Amino acid sequence: MEIDWNTNFIDPQNLINISRGDNNRLERYLRQFQELIPTRVIDLKKYLKENNRKMIRQTLHQMSPQLQFFGIPDVVQPIRRLEFEFQTMPFDDLEILVNNILDKLDGACHEIDLIIKTYFG
Repeated sequence: MEIDWNTNFIDPQNLINISRGDNNRLERYLRQFQELIPTRVIDLKKYLKENNRKMIRQTLHQMSPQLQFFGIPDVVQPIRRLEFEFQTMPFDDLEILVNNILDKLDGACHEIDLIIKTYFG
């Protein structure tokens, strides 16, 4: 099956390489993302409202491997920055960084949902 990877929020090359043309493996990785990331996004939004810097950092750290795996652009550097500066960064700056990451994650989730719906039903 040939998937039309018309994406803006994910770079599927790493996923394609690791799947080695195995559609079952590809679907499993997509569904794993679909299962893990939205719940962590909910947690991240909650911690943002609570001004809980430590849990924001921890949640982003937990998400980082999947985000790198799916090639979500422009999230790795802000996450690294937050890992080191989460206690000293002004909360307004932290909030802007996290909201930018959340916007990208929302787009990535929609793209992956569409790919699963279109190609894997």
